[in-house]
Amino acid sequence: MLDQSFSIENFRKILDYENRKGVYLEGVFFPTVKEVSESIKKLNFNLKHSRRQVSPEDLSEYRKTLNEDLESAEDLKEELLLEEFTKIRNNLLSGKFKFSLIKNDHFGEKPIYTSVKSPENFFALKQIQHNFRKLYKVKQANRFAILSQLKSLLGDGFPKLIIRTDISEFYETIPHDILLQKLNEENLLTFSSKKIIHQILSDYRRLSNSNVGLPRGIGISAYLAELYMRDIDQAIKSLVNVSYYARYVDDIVIIFTPNSGNNNINFYDEIRTIIEDKHQLLLNPDKTKVIDLTVLNTNQNIEYLGYKINFGSGPIGFKLSSKKITRYRRRITSSIADYIHFSKINEKSARKLLIKRIRFLAGNTRLLNNKSNILVGVYYSNNLLTTVNDFGAIDAFFLNELRNLTNPILITRLSKFSFKDGFTKKNFSKFSTGDLTEIFKIWRRI
Repeated sequence: MLDQSFSIENFRKILDYENRKGVYLEGVFFPTVKEVSESIKKLNFNLKHSRRQVSPEDLSEYRKTLNEDLESAEDLKEELLLEEFTKIRNNLLSGKFKFSLIKNDHFGEKPIYTSVKSPENFFALKQIQHNFRKLYKVKQANRFAILSQLKSLLGDGFPKLIIRTDISEFYETIPHDILLQKLNEENLLTFSSKKIIHQILSDYRRLSNSNVGLPRGIGISAYLAELYMRDIDQAIKSLVNVSYYARYVDDIVIIFTPNSGNNNINFYDEIRTIIEDKHQLLLNPDKTKVIDLTVLNTNQNIEYLGYKINFGSGPIGFKLSSKKITRYRRRITSSIADYIHFSKINEKSARKLLIKRIRFLAGNTRLLNNKSNILVGVYYSNNLLTTVNDFGAIDAFFLNELRNLTNPILITRLSKFSFKDGFTKKNFSKFSTGDLTEIFKIWRRI
């Protein structure tokens, strides 16, 4: 049976897991523990380099002292962590604890919510996410697998009807009453976990002035959204003549293969009935496209998961979606604008950061502290492309944007970067966690 409790043992697992990802919670929540961790780090360093620090005749005694100090420091760290975790557990179980949100309107088009910064909020949320993931087996669809399947299906030349759509304001429209009813009916979570989910939704209602919706930015929201969509997914898959269905968050694509007996069925109306009438969500008419290839195989296209997919009478082709092209351009423009602004304060630091940003944009890298060792970049994030023409156009845009700079040496250096080359040659760079945080800082607002 899964241990869902807010226990010292579970908090220790969360701490170790976050440390492996490069998120050092000691420095965030436990300053006294951080001091001891720094001393442990120093003692380990001295042990490793002990031969350089003392004479051979003193080495044995020196190492013995270091090992004794290291053992004492590690014991002290465990004692301090036990104290901290005990306080967190007691606060969470006291009956007085209340999970609180903060609303931030300054990132993108939609508000982002974060939890009030406290160890109780952090560890409670992480434990609930773990419980939810294990009990409900919810996980986001595999983007590459979906696109690979579509590449095969859309290019097979058989008659079909394709519906590509998405849900308007997905997170902001999920009904609380139906969602909570699902949680209560399945009754897998403990009372403590469900209580905090109730508190999150309650605080969201207070901050958003809405009785529906999930807070973007809070980790549990993605799991709750996936749970809500389960019945929708199953209902659509069960429709007559559905040969393929895929959903990535709120982006949906469905392929029907009608036979002569049901040519008069309005498949889009069936989808709308399930999503809108039965589950109280809304389809986005601007992102909805119905393509009928049951009579005539003509050239068609849909934009889905970052690609513009061309199919029909000719060979299937993958280009960058208009949204992704816009994102590349905006990141180029904002990177140069950020350099121009901060170069007035510290030109050298601003210049280094601009070069890192362009090197990241026009190349490929591995995400650090990620157990899946994910590769991202112009090639690894777009490797289904069948043409590099879009990257050639982005290169031209980039070179034109460099005219906003006045430093000829910097312009010359940056002009050597090429998005097209980054894709074709799979140019690879390494960035530290700190580098990536700094690189992405301004892009989170666009």
